[in-house]
This record gives sequence, structure tokens and C-alpha cells, in this order.
Amino acid sequence: MLKEDLATCIDLRHQLHRHPELSWQETWTKANLLHFLKEKTNVFEIVDRGHYFYAFYQGAIEPEASAIAFRADFDALPIEDKIAADYVSQIPGKGHKCGHDGHAATLCGLALEINRLKPERNVVLLFQPAEEVGEGAKACLDVFAECKIDSFYAYHNYPGQPFQTVALNKGTLALTSKGLNLYFKGKPSHAMRPEDGINPSYAMAKLVSALENIQTDHSLFKGMIRLTIVHVAVGEKAFGISAGQGVLRLTIRALYDEDLQHLEDLVVAQAQSLSKQYQLEFSWDSQEYFPATVNHSEAVDKIWQVCQGQGQAIKELEEPFRASEDFAYFLQKVPGAMFFMGDGEDYAPLHTEGFDFPDGLIEPVVEVFYGLIQA
Repeated sequence: MLKEDLATCIDLRHQLHRHPELSWQETWTKANLLHFLKEKTNVFEIVDRGHYFYAFYQGAIEPEASAIAFRADFDALPIEDKIAADYVSQIPGKGHKCGHDGHAATLCGLALEINRLKPERNVVLLFQPAEEVGEGAKACLDVFAECKIDSFYAYHNYPGQPFQTVALNKGTLALTSKGLNLYFKGKPSHAMRPEDGINPSYAMAKLVSALENIQTDHSLFKGMIRLTIVHVAVGEKAFGISAGQGVLRLTIRALYDEDLQHLEDLVVAQAQSLSKQYQLEFSWDSQEYFPATVNHSEAVDKIWQVCQGQGQAIKELEEPFRASEDFAYFLQKVPGAMFFMGDGEDYAPLHTEGFDFPDGLIEPVVEVFYGLIQA
């Protein structure tokens, strides 16, 4: 990258960081990314599709030729931003705590390289909302009907991996997951006569204990699974009332889709059994489903070849990323891969108040992406 282009992208990243917007609310973010591309480039057809947009570059090859595609997400999180920088979030309670500001700035950097170097290959740059809730990629699938895409790539910054080092693997890169909401309805009563009501607390306490047993019984599953309690609520803050309802929310994740379904079935069956025992009404639902992100072998090989040709540090992941990525939906359509770029081994974790995307990742990722275009 030219030094001035890199500086421009870093400034863009800082602007995005100052103005974080949650999933499906990214109006300012999208408008400013569109403005950047229209102002700084002149070789793209920019197609606005409401919540998302893409920039199409027609190379020197025939117009009907297929295109290589790259994705960047741009939503933020409901987490306070507590970084010592002049571009700290200006929106209380919201922050770019996963680095999507950096992902979007990186794709803009790739746009500047394409605008300057004009490769022969057709290219699609897709800017996607709502990755954090697992819905954004699904809303962008029309791009496949509008563009002849034959391969798709993306990256994510990754604390815990060596700085500026590409990390990836063939097969499952990121786990499949979903959120479960378990609802328990009993009957409230005066706190002096709890026997007149049905308090769900005891059933829920036993369920929490049972969940620990399920998670630690490795014989039940084919591969890695994780179960995390994210929210528990019973009754109200009213000392004269014995609680009559409660909710338990979990995130479940697995290496394999069949294990995720089996884990869900075990949890629901245990909750149903305890609800029946304690004469509770029970219901449940799920949300924020992410399929597993499965890298294609040939695409991973291409990334390795590009990195080795550029002298870019690269390594194989020891295990899949435990979080989930809705980029999985694109990889179900065409071959491709996602890779990680290391933030540093002692870097602040994702989804924490102290996290801030490292600007030093923009240039090496742009170089890898452009190398894939040429490959």
C-alpha cells in the first residue's frame, strides 16, 4: 500500500471507532463507507441494497467472467469503550469491541489498491451489517444472483495469536452455535406462605447443576462442545413475593452440527423433566444461530501460497476458533476461506472494554487479499 493510502484507511478506522452502531442500526457507518468509496475510487460500480452494499470491479477479462469476493462486517457491540485514545467511542455503552471497524477499513484499503493497480480479475467487495447477531450474511445472499462469484474470502483479527501472523486451518474454522431461552412459569405467592405458590428457583437450580454434568460428559458428543450460562432471572426485587416465573439463557456451541442439536435436545429434555417434577409450565426458543464456518481446502492452499510468496508469516491453528462467524453462509454457496490475523499474544480479548483493533493489521491483510486476486 502507498503510505498515504494506509494513513487514509487508519483515519477512516478511527472515524468508524468513534461512531459505533449496533446490528441493524449501522446507518452512519454505512453512509460513511459509501462516501469513502465514492470519493476515493472511480473504478467500482457501487450497489446499495439497503442494509448492505457492495462494490463491483470489472477487470480486463470478459464481462461475463466470474469474480472473487471479499467481505467486511461493520456492526459494533453494546459494550463500553474504555481505551486511551483520542478516537474513543462517542456513544455511551457502545463500542467496536470486535474490530469490525478495522475489517471495514481494511476492505476500503483493498478498494484503494484495486483502484490504483487495476487487476485483470473481476472483484466484489461486500460490506455487511449485523454479523454479531448472526443475521447479516443471510441478508446479503442476493449478491450471488447479482454477481458471478466463484470464491469468497474474509478475515478476522484474533487476540492471542502472534502479531501480523495469518492463522487458519482446513475444515471447520469457527464453531456452530445458537442462543437458547428457557422459560419457567409457576405461581407467585406471599413470601410468608411460599407453599401457596410454585417457585421455579429450585427447578432452575437443579437444571444448572445438570447442565454442568452434561457439558463434562464427553462420551455424549462426537467433538468439542461448550455450554455457557449468559443470563438468569427469577421473580422480581420484591421481598414480600415468592417468585412465580424465571428465565435461563444459554449459549451452546459445537464443532459439529449434530452435536449442537444433540446438546440442545439434552438441555431441553432436562428442563422439561424438572418442570414436570415441580409442576411448572415450560417453554423455550432459540436465536442467533450460526452454522459452522468450514474452510475449503483449495482456498486455504491459495492463502498459504500467497503468504509464502509474500514472506507473510502464517501458521496452522491448533484448534478451531470457539466463537462463531456468519461468514459461514457464504462458504455454503461457493468455495472460499476465512483466516485470522494475529493482534498479538498478550492483546486485550475480543468483546472487552479495553479491546481496540490494531491499525498494524490493515496493510498486511490488504496485501494478502490483493495477492489472492492475482492468484
